[in-house]
Amino acid sequence: MPKVISHTPPWLCRPSPGASFFTGNPSASVDKKAQNPDAYDGPQRTLAQRGTEVFAVVDNQIRWSDLATLKGEWNSQSKLKKKVSEVDKGASSKKELYRVLTVPVYGEIRQLLISPNGVFMAVVTAHTVHITILPDSSHLSSSETAPLRLKTYQLGPTTHVIPESPVISALWHPLGAHTNVEACIVTVTADAAVRVWELDRNNLWSFDRPSLAIDLKKLVDGNSSDEDFTPLGFGKNKGFSADAFDMEVASASFGGTAQEGEDAWAPMTLWVAMRPGDLYALCPLLPSKWRAPPATIPALSAAIIPKLAAVEDHYSGTEVVEDELVACRQQYEWLKEIDDQDSLDAPEADRVSEMEVFKRPMNPSAIPRLQGPFQFDAGEQIDDLNVTDLFVIPAKLNTEILMMGEDDEGVLEENEQEGLSATIICLSTTSGRVHICLELDGVEGQWLPKARSNTFRTPLSEPADLVLVESLDTVREQLRESNCWPTFTRDIYSRYSFFLTTANNVSFISLSSWAQRLEAELQSQDTSGSQFRLNVICDGAIAVRELLIQLNENDSSLSEQPAHFSNSLVISDYDLGYLLLTYRGFSPQAAVLDEPYNKAYQSFSESIISNLNTPTPPLPLLSKPRRAPYQVPAIFYAEEPLKSFVEDNVPHRHKGTLREPIRLSPSTLDTVAAAHRVLAAHTGLLEKAAADLFRRCERLRGEMRDQLEGIATVAERIQNVSSHIGEDGQRQKGSRNEEALDKRLAAAKKRQDELLSRYSRIRTKISNLGGRPLSDKEKNWIGEIDNLSTSLSKTGDDEHGETLGKRLETAKSLAEDLLAEVKRISAEQQVTAETGGGFTSPSSQPKIPQRLQRAKVADAMKMIDRESAVIDAITARLERLNSGLS
Repeated sequence: MPKVISHTPPWLCRPSPGASFFTGNPSASVDKKAQNPDAYDGPQRTLAQRGTEVFAVVDNQIRWSDLATLKGEWNSQSKLKKKVSEVDKGASSKKELYRVLTVPVYGEIRQLLISPNGVFMAVVTAHTVHITILPDSSHLSSSETAPLRLKTYQLGPTTHVIPESPVISALWHPLGAHTNVEACIVTVTADAAVRVWELDRNNLWSFDRPSLAIDLKKLVDGNSSDEDFTPLGFGKNKGFSADAFDMEVASASFGGTAQEGEDAWAPMTLWVAMRPGDLYALCPLLPSKWRAPPATIPALSAAIIPKLAAVEDHYSGTEVVEDELVACRQQYEWLKEIDDQDSLDAPEADRVSEMEVFKRPMNPSAIPRLQGPFQFDAGEQIDDLNVTDLFVIPAKLNTEILMMGEDDEGVLEENEQEGLSATIICLSTTSGRVHICLELDGVEGQWLPKARSNTFRTPLSEPADLVLVESLDTVREQLRESNCWPTFTRDIYSRYSFFLTTANNVSFISLSSWAQRLEAELQSQDTSGSQFRLNVICDGAIAVRELLIQLNENDSSLSEQPAHFSNSLVISDYDLGYLLLTYRGFSPQAAVLDEPYNKAYQSFSESIISNLNTPTPPLPLLSKPRRAPYQVPAIFYAEEPLKSFVEDNVPHRHKGTLREPIRLSPSTLDTVAAAHRVLAAHTGLLEKAAADLFRRCERLRGEMRDQLEGIATVAERIQNVSSHIGEDGQRQKGSRNEEALDKRLAAAKKRQDELLSRYSRIRTKISNLGGRPLSDKEKNWIGEIDNLSTSLSKTGDDEHGETLGKRLETAKSLAEDLLAEVKRISAEQQVTAETGGGFTSPSSQPKIPQRLQRAKVADAMKMIDRESAVIDAITARLERLNSGLS
């Protein structure tokens, strides 16, 4: 869990040069808001990165800057602050350390996406997509400050246009062959149309039409792979369909990023989330030329071939062809076509990473079958579910099957062995709620069957269920926005951690600890008590959440700015550290996080500290305030609107009259009214910003007053603790009993040490229990407990089953009967002796040897002692069981 070291660093705040990177014209944004009052309902991904380089959209302009350069410039200015004159200060503050990238885009820019190799950038508006060629960083960081016009291609001039459905998601394919000339991007529109574009700068036709286009509304009802699933073209009447509401796309995401340790099917699986909450999967969705990571083909072979053999053995001798057998044969044919072809010439980057380039198999089909819908039970919230974004964490690679038969199984790295063998799907909604689900069955490649003559058979397609493990509320009820569109950002350190950006806050959510504990239990060979442990794991804390950035929505200074955060960027650099960056309007918001240690370094440092017996540093008593620092509103630094008023609003023929005495005329009245409108808007923003600053100052005074009162209370308590109690029972101020204080402190330290040692013992014991097989002694003890509980729970209705309580009562009753019988016999003998004169002749009694009598008496005494010991042990055990149950 990263901790916030500090909020927005000073090199991003006024008056540093870095703040100018996000500063625009407030008056222009207010005018635009007045002209278009309807709020945009969609994702705000107007922030992109390439290393430490950042691309942002400000006033519908694409700006570029290097964060390392901004920080270095601020450091140099702070060092030379005393040596620079006031004139130089003013000149340096006006220096712009960013470049404006000009792109011929119509409409407001909504998304920026950088290709994996950093060569292309996709500029997405509500309806259009443009692909730009990014220059090298050395070219962008030159001394030139003029706007730079980029080489731009429009993607699908007749496909992504205003009359058509809006673009929801644009994704760079993780398995695409990305080079300086080629790239692969996938676009998903709101009407459930998926298009795969294989871009080639030497072939302009590749920017005009997609290489693969699929209409999901047609594919969901498809029966054969020979049908036409192409979306309707430009200008064609699409008619009415009920799927237009049920299959309205909210977001799309690939199941993986083609990294080591991921499931082989994950990076070729496209997940599509609909607004009502249904999820669909397309697997495999590949371009005509795709690159395979080193472990992909071996992992697919190790999974498909044994599965096909097992299914064929199961259905051998039967004439019925089941869907499972058909799917396995299709996967085998698809894999066989890949094995038969030779690897194509891989780019230089893929040669370094040992990736092979293959052609997309055409058998069984280039268009996969649509799997789903995947649904989960959200209870009463299902009617209000309005999905905004999708985040998929792929399952880990099954290394046991992949390395089966290998002599050396340690060739895989340690991080490849970690992970969860199930897919985690996270969905965000407009209310700020995050639903975390598990997909346990796994998504594999599936295709529709070929059409055959004289046959009609509909492939079986049933909805799949997702396991809802937790639902989180990341936005408080009083801070929820009507146009909230939460988005996910992947963490760079852990696969099971991510950031969620809402309209007014950024949160960090981690599933690493829960995934590790769950996987250890799933992979455990001993299943005794597994159901209980799984319930404990799933009923406990699953997601660890930390609020990193929070804005106060009561600030009126934010009213003139866009009411939503852009997507967050996570940057890890030697100079910048672990930085989280986002912005809202013209104010950057950032958080410098505590960078997690490497596992090897952490274990090494822990061993060194333990060997040196160095105590760990204590935690600070007072933590830093978590409130974000005050950002000066941009209106304070905006230019006066009347400077450009004459050029923009006064006609040329009336400019001469401005130098003459004022005359009462309609033209003069129009000029004064127009100037009043401009000046009133500007002064209104100034009043709001000044009022917000006044309220902040008043709140600061109140908080300081509360802090002083708290300090006074603590001081009084310390004085009471250090004072001595006199003989009359009253505290005597000014006197101290150091011996009593030392005793209390020593007792508290001793108690704390005992609690820490006990906690460490319990934690070690619990950690050893997870996934560890039980020993023979533990198994015998569990068996004894089960037998004892069975005997205690028996009702005694059967002829052999009796409870221990009944057996004890029977033994007691027998003992009482025997004692009564002995007393009766003794009394009879005494009476007989008295009636016979107190003497009985030895001849009248049976003659028993003395030695035999002693042996019989000894045996009887031993039996009595043994029975008494058994009764006492049973009684003690029952008492212990009763005390334990109570």
